[in-house]
Amino acid sequence: MTKSIFETCSLGHLTLRNRFVRSATAESRATHKGVLKDEIFPIYEALACGGVGLIITGHMYVSEDGRCSRRQTGISRPDHIPALRRLAQVSHAAGARVVAQINYAGRPPHKMSKADIVDVADRFVAAGGRTLEAGFDGVQIHAAHGFLLSGFLTPSVNRRTDSYGGDAQGRRRLLIEIASRLRQSLGRQYPILCKLGSIDGRDNSLRLEESVATAQALAEAGIDAIEVSCTRSGEHAQPAAQGIDKPEREAYFAAQAGAIKQTVDLPIILVGGLRSRSVMQDVVDRGICDLVSACRPFIREPDLVHRMATGDVDRSSCISCNQCYCRNGLRCVHVSAGRRHGWWAALKSHLS
Repeated sequence: MTKSIFETCSLGHLTLRNRFVRSATAESRATHKGVLKDEIFPIYEALACGGVGLIITGHMYVSEDGRCSRRQTGISRPDHIPALRRLAQVSHAAGARVVAQINYAGRPPHKMSKADIVDVADRFVAAGGRTLEAGFDGVQIHAAHGFLLSGFLTPSVNRRTDSYGGDAQGRRRLLIEIASRLRQSLGRQYPILCKLGSIDGRDNSLRLEESVATAQALAEAGIDAIEVSCTRSGEHAQPAAQGIDKPEREAYFAAQAGAIKQTVDLPIILVGGLRSRSVMQDVVDRGICDLVSACRPFIREPDLVHRMATGDVDRSSCISCNQCYCRNGLRCVHVSAGRRHGWWAALKSHLS
């Protein structure tokens, strides 16, 4: 039976209005103390009003020493919670669900003591508790894109010879411990997701078979869904590839997602170059994934889901130029302020 990408679906104990996911996108809209600025809230309001079923926030640092950038959002202290609560409320007001992505940018695995590793796990668990307190619908562990947890998973990066390295089971140990402890801390009902780096783009050292086994271990630890991506960018894979200008270049992590889907009884979220409604529907129809996730198209067109659902467009107008990753905050440089204002006024009029 065909599952339409526009129909409701379940993710753990969560019901989503459709199968569209806004993949975590670091908006760089926080103060130097990690507190969200007012300018972030219209971004989430637009995404929610535009029809996205699930919004995954930009990555939030769980520890001050694990932050990625000066304007990154924090979830490491209680004073971060009030603005995060407002973010969840803005998303809910327009019918979207919202999950907080938590991350540790961190150090090379081999330079961490066991005490350091325990401390990092503790901070992930504490941050998970803050996502619940702030009113988010779930939490996503970031284990991709070269950050600390994906570094532990990558053979060429994790040069440890103790129980947190040495073999596949050791390399995944920290991630599985964090997932298990989050499940124990947050209870059975609260959705926990993982963004999993399934292949290494730099030197292809991470075998897909190992990532499939990691996905199976995550399922046993109580994870509710897995979003499939890569660990580090490079020749073999990159999370934000350029030149996605035709359908055959879309869905570039489909093979990895499909392999995991075949062996894990969990919802699989596919990200990576999805632009066309036909391709999105096709990967769901073929059983490669259960939900489709995008980042850059929603920067350019936060109303993309609504426009696809009404038949206004069949494909995102995103040209995959990557100029949206601006130091002063995420934005599409090809969309003028006047055009954004006009779109927003039209959408509000439609919804009212």
